[in-house]
Amino acid sequence: MNIPMRLKRIKYDILFLQFSVISFIVLSVLQVFTRYILNAPLSWTEEVSTWFLIWMTYVGTYSLLYRDSHARVEVVDEFLGERIARWVHTLWDFVIGVFLIVLAYAGIRLMDLVVYDKTPALGVSYAVVLCIIPIAAILMLITIMIRIYRTLFNLAGGR
Repeated sequence: MNIPMRLKRIKYDILFLQFSVISFIVLSVLQVFTRYILNAPLSWTEEVSTWFLIWMTYVGTYSLLYRDSHARVEVVDEFLGERIARWVHTLWDFVIGVFLIVLAYAGIRLMDLVVYDKTPALGVSYAVVLCIIPIAAILMLITIMIRIYRTLFNLAGGR
């Protein structure tokens, strides 16, 4: 198997989420251990845990949208029938697309507002921490646009 095919099979988002959860747990245990056992809390563990939580939220949201695995009410699909449900889902994809455009714009504006603000413990710009908002919104928007295109032209991967 050639290298591009191998890279395509690697699920980087899932690997990142697994790494984030493990890191989040390790940092939490380290924070509790240093605070309550050693009576010398580390100042940076809570900060980095918060970063992981923010990034896990947005990467996980993208991952669910990309795999079309988010929660849905399937009774509605059964009640409306396959054809109408397909167009209802496509309408919701348009609504989600508009929301993602607004989210990407707001995320960029937010980064612009906090670019000179630094985190207390490590002194990292909040823009670095919050850059995941427009990145995830743009990735999700691309995914939604591809899904709408495939649905409108009855291609594989559409609704």
